[in-house]
Amino acid sequence: MSLTPFLAFFLLAAAQAPAPPGSALEQFFVGTTEGQGSVNVILSGRHAVRDRTRGRRAPDGALILDQIVEEEGRPARRRTWRLARAGGSRVTGTISDARGAVTGEFTGNTLRLRYRMAEGPNVDQRITVAPNGRTATNRMTFRRFGLRVATVETVIRKIE
Repeated sequence: MSLTPFLAFFLLAAAQAPAPPGSALEQFFVGTTEGQGSVNVILSGRHAVRDRTRGRRAPDGALILDQIVEEEGRPARRRTWRLARAGGSRVTGTISDARGAVTGEFTGNTLRLRYRMAEGPNVDQRITVAPNGRTATNRMTFRRFGLRVATVETVIRKIE
């Protein structure tokens, strides 16, 4: 038996190995993205929100996101994210306006993050990349004392 067909089969099988969970989402955020949507705050109503994000890989493989958020009626603010794989489909990291660690998990093309904002509320965030790889949806739920106090819904577009 010749080794050439065996080697070719092995290399083809290795090339077709499934990508780790969340790879499409991580790749989506490398480069520039723009988000647009709305914030709905209990007792205050709905208003517009936009963001522009520049993502890159750190030497250790972590995903670094530098973001400018423009929320109607508030001054623009900067946020910095650092997300790293913590084994399997788990993620851990920091966000500049969060208190303590950010934890998360990939399920398919969705990343679910949980963290506490520095100003108090707990956040449950879900980001899902569309099959086209060019857009994603972002849904954030803010809770205080177990009650939902605000939601954010945005559509994010890949710019470059």
